[in-house]
Amino acid sequence: MASQGTSSPNIHVLAFPVPGQGHITPMMHLCKKIAARDGFTVSFVNVDSLHDEMIKHWRAPPNTDLRLVSIPLSWKIPHGLDAYTLTHLGEFFKTTTEMIPALEHLVSKLSLEISPVRCIISDYFFFWTQDVADKFGIPRIVLWPGSAAWTTIEYHIPELIAGGHKLVADESVVGIIKGLGPLHQADIPLYLQADDHLWAEYSVQRVPYIRKASCVLVNSFYDLEPEASDFMAAELRKGGTEFLSVGPMFLLDEQTSEIGPTNVVLRNEDDECLRWLDKQEKASVLYISFGSIAVVTVEQFEEIAVGLEAIGKPFLWVLRPELLIGNPVEKYKEFCERTSKQGFTVSWAPQLRVLKHPSIAAHLSHCGWNSVLESISNGVPLMCCPWGAEQNTNAKLVIHDWKIGAGFARGANGLIGRGDIEKTLREVMDGERGKQMKDAVEVLKCKARKAVESDGRSAASLDDFLKGLSSQ
Repeated sequence: MASQGTSSPNIHVLAFPVPGQGHITPMMHLCKKIAARDGFTVSFVNVDSLHDEMIKHWRAPPNTDLRLVSIPLSWKIPHGLDAYTLTHLGEFFKTTTEMIPALEHLVSKLSLEISPVRCIISDYFFFWTQDVADKFGIPRIVLWPGSAAWTTIEYHIPELIAGGHKLVADESVVGIIKGLGPLHQADIPLYLQADDHLWAEYSVQRVPYIRKASCVLVNSFYDLEPEASDFMAAELRKGGTEFLSVGPMFLLDEQTSEIGPTNVVLRNEDDECLRWLDKQEKASVLYISFGSIAVVTVEQFEEIAVGLEAIGKPFLWVLRPELLIGNPVEKYKEFCERTSKQGFTVSWAPQLRVLKHPSIAAHLSHCGWNSVLESISNGVPLMCCPWGAEQNTNAKLVIHDWKIGAGFARGANGLIGRGDIEKTLREVMDGERGKQMKDAVEVLKCKARKAVESDGRSAASLDDFLKGLSSQ
C-alpha cells in the first residue's frame, strides 16, 4: 500500500499481461499481493479494448495503490483472446509489437505523473518488453502464467524444431526435453503443432529472451513440479536469472482480500448458481466449464448432453454465448428443458467460489492452467477435455503424472462419444477410480495451501523477490 508520511516515492511496478483471461488473472493476483505491501505502487496495463470492458467490473482493492491503465492495439478483443485469435497466433503476436512505441511513451508518462517506473513485470510471450526495459535501464521480470513443465518445453523449442518435432500427434517419445518425465509427441502443446510460419518465427525469437530477464515468476508451487522447477532454476541461474515458483497465485488473494480470492471479471458472473449449489448434497455436483476461449460443435454438445442425462447427476454447466458453434439454439433449448430438474446453466460463473463449494464433486474442464490449479487447490478431481494452447500438456500432467484426473478417447472425427463420456463420468463420480483421484488431489490441495502460508516455499520466494525490488 502507499507509504504515508515519507518523502521517498513508492516502488513503482508496471505490469503488462497478455490480453487473455488465463494470462490476466494470475498477473492481477500477483499485482494485488504486491500493491498490498507497504511502499509499492502498481500500474496494470491492458490493451484498450479489453481495458474498456474490464474497468466496468473493476473493484479496486482497499488500501492499495493499484491502477488500471490502457495502451492502444489495433486488434480488438474486449473479452480477451478468443478462438479466432488462437487460430491466428502468429498474426496476433506480430501485431502486438506495434505497442512498443506506445509502451515506451507510457513508461515515460507514468514515471513523470506518479513516480519513476522501477521494473516491468510482463508476460513471457511479450518478450519484446525486455527491449523497452533495457532502454529505460530497469529490470524486466517475466510472469510465467502456466506450469513449470511448460517452461521446460518452451525452453527447448530450438531443439524441438531442429529435431522436426512438429504436427505429428502420435505416441513417439520426445527425449530431448530435460526436467520432465516421458513425453509423447501428442503431449507437446497444441499451439506448437500449428502450421503457422509467423508463429514459428515468433516462438524461436522469444526463447532467448527468458535468459535476459532478471527473474521468472511461475504460477505453480514447487512440490507439484520439483523436477521441472529444479531444471529451469539451474539452467537460468547460469546467466544470473532467478526462477521462482510463487503460486498458486489466486491463493495469495485469500491473504489480502476480506471477501476471499476473486478472478478478473471480463463477463458478468451469475451468482444465482451459488444459491442453486447451496441446495445440492455434499460432493454431488459435476461442474463443467471450458474456459474463456474454447468452442464446441453442436455434435459434441449433444454427446456431452446425452452422457450427462444418462448418469442423472446434478451438474452446473458454464455455457458462454459463443461456446457453441453450428446453429445450436434449438438443441440448447431442448437440453435445458429436459434437464431443468437435474442441472443449472449459466453464461459465466464465479469459478473460485464454485470450486470451493462443498457440493462440487468433480470438474469437467478444458484444462487451462488456472482451472487446473484452482481445482487442485480446492481438492476437486478433473475430467480433461483439452481444446488448444498447452491444455493437452496440462491434461497429461493431471492424468498420468499426478493421477488426479481422467481423460476421454476421441474418435476419428475428433468427437468424444456419449458412451465414453457416460463411462468416465460414472467412474469419477461413483467409482473406485474417482475415490483414488480424490485422495490424490486432497494431498496436493494441502501442499498448494501450505506453499502460500507465511512459512511456505511460494510465500518465502515471493517475499525474497519483493525485498530484492525494495533494495534496488
